[in-house]
Amino acid sequence: MAANNKTMVVSLGSSRRRKRGEMLFRFESFCQPGYPAPLAGGGAFRDNVRALLGLAHLEAGAHGETKCWSFQLELHRHPPTVVRLFVVEEVVDTSPQRQCHLCRHVGWGRHLICSKRFHFVLPKRELSVEADGLHYGINHSPEKPSKGTATSRGHLLHGVVHLNGFGHLVALHGFEGGSEFVAGEQIMDLWDRICSSLNVRKVSLVDTARKGHMELRLLHGVAYGDTWFGRWGYRFGRPSYGVALPSYQQSLHALQSVPLCVLVPHLSCFSQDLPVVVTKYQAISGHKLLNLGDLLRFMLELRTRLPATSVTAMDYRGIMSEASCRWSAKRVDMAARAVVDALRRTEPPARWVTRQEVRDAARAYIGDTGLLDFVLKSLGNHIVGNYVVRRAMNPVTKVLEYCLEDVSSVLPAVGGVPSNGGGKMRVRFQLTRAQLMRDLMHLYRHVLKEPSQALTTGAFGAIPVAARMVLDTKHFVKDYHEGFAPINSVGVGHVHMNLCCTLLLKNGGPELVAPYETVTLPAHATVGELKWEVQRLFSEMYLGLRTFTAESVAGVGVSQDACPVLGLIDVGSVVVIEGSVVEQQQLADESVHTGSEAASVSEGGGDSERVVDCACGADDDDGERMACCDICEAWQHTRCAGIKDTDDAPHVFVCNRCDNDVLSFPPLSC
Repeated sequence: MAANNKTMVVSLGSSRRRKRGEMLFRFESFCQPGYPAPLAGGGAFRDNVRALLGLAHLEAGAHGETKCWSFQLELHRHPPTVVRLFVVEEVVDTSPQRQCHLCRHVGWGRHLICSKRFHFVLPKRELSVEADGLHYGINHSPEKPSKGTATSRGHLLHGVVHLNGFGHLVALHGFEGGSEFVAGEQIMDLWDRICSSLNVRKVSLVDTARKGHMELRLLHGVAYGDTWFGRWGYRFGRPSYGVALPSYQQSLHALQSVPLCVLVPHLSCFSQDLPVVVTKYQAISGHKLLNLGDLLRFMLELRTRLPATSVTAMDYRGIMSEASCRWSAKRVDMAARAVVDALRRTEPPARWVTRQEVRDAARAYIGDTGLLDFVLKSLGNHIVGNYVVRRAMNPVTKVLEYCLEDVSSVLPAVGGVPSNGGGKMRVRFQLTRAQLMRDLMHLYRHVLKEPSQALTTGAFGAIPVAARMVLDTKHFVKDYHEGFAPINSVGVGHVHMNLCCTLLLKNGGPELVAPYETVTLPAHATVGELKWEVQRLFSEMYLGLRTFTAESVAGVGVSQDACPVLGLIDVGSVVVIEGSVVEQQQLADESVHTGSEAASVSEGGGDSERVVDCACGADDDDGERMACCDICEAWQHTRCAGIKDTDDAPHVFVCNRCDNDVLSFPPLSC
């Protein structure tokens, strides 16, 4: 999906130094329930985001119609690491790009254009230090998490939410995308907490995430039956290249269930390495891996427990032979295990702990401080049980710190080999994370991505077709209101009431139907006050409803404006307000005839009326590259038309159907 050149520029200035009075929030708990502020669980996004921004720092660089706030989020205290989250309020009416192309591509093109959009941006560390500008636009496709991509624009996170609560995750970059301190999982957790606490409705994304040269939607799809984003609740959003949900699910199931007992003999026909890889992990697993899904899932889960690089560690019992050791082997063993137990109890697990913290925790079990000091001094890159004890000096505090690395799933090449005759035992790990990733990439490439001829015929002929369907599926959506049924309610003590209201425009087309909104009124409010509040709310929220006039409430006569709402409205029903938007409807009609994007009132703009008729079955714009036939004016994918991604679209394009029709014409005679 090509990025639009029209972008908004916000100069944030130098914001690394903390301002006086500015609050500092914990990264891992930011936007958890009640923190940093209690937000109304059933409240609308428009109200919750205002409450949250009331705790933010208003950036001095904000000017004109564009406002920018920031939150300082503390990642670590030792060493001190702080990142800054920016929230930018975009006034759409003054924006160079009114329509949201991401809405159109995910199927929300008929949504009315909201008056405001809120951008949540977590820039890279260097961009938050230097007096540099942040450039972004909502029409960029979600970038591949790789360093140096042309569309990355320096964001670790970029999410945008429209005022009505519909949003998009535009960019997410973890360590492989240039992040120095924050993993992709941590950033995704933060984004999910923000969306949940602010009560957004739905969030879409285009999944192009990669691990090295492996597309995660294919790798995780085969391993877990879901995309990498599935752990946060993102599900199939809409078809791409005509691949509907049943086809997508059937493709995943077909790839997952490829039996290894049948696959391995075929692999051995053209490669000696692949059968060895499968056999190796079958032996490590300790249980039967039946199919390709079992194998890939085991490898991905094993990866998190392996050392990053090749490591040679010492058996801790070797420290007993040192000249300074005056304690028995049994007492040294007890002290070493007490240190490991103290490190295991740390929260979160596998974090670095200062020497003093470890010593204090182990003192509860080991009373001999001399023995404890000897063990702490000697342990460093030593194996104790199923763990390697790491020891390093903090570069900031200059204090020794300890950490555990779980190696329970790693097979030693030899139980122990005496070194230098000193009684110390060295253990070299057979398998490292880097080696596993090479094996995983080897399987991914030769079985899923570029299968050999032996895997494209016969019973395995479905593998490349299924893999292509999975890769073509990119649009995923999380519904934060799933299972939520809008109902009317009366507050405690009958002080206020919440009414779920929607509009019925007498002179509007289907593109002018707005989703329901929660309207809060005093419990004694009249029908007339309800109409006025709905008119105010919807006219402020949507550009196309700025001149909306509420005329009546469905089922309630016009003459009853002075009557209380309670008693006239059924509890549990959605209130329908009837009205008209004469001036805006005229603008919308003009946009259809003139193609004017500025005059359109829907997110799809004039493009929402274009005809898509592709051989793959697509009948709507899915964001993939398309070309328009110069005869029938129908759009179709360039890939389906045989145009390579590296080729420019031809100046004159005729689809196959029109081309055949032209060839069937009788020859002209003089």
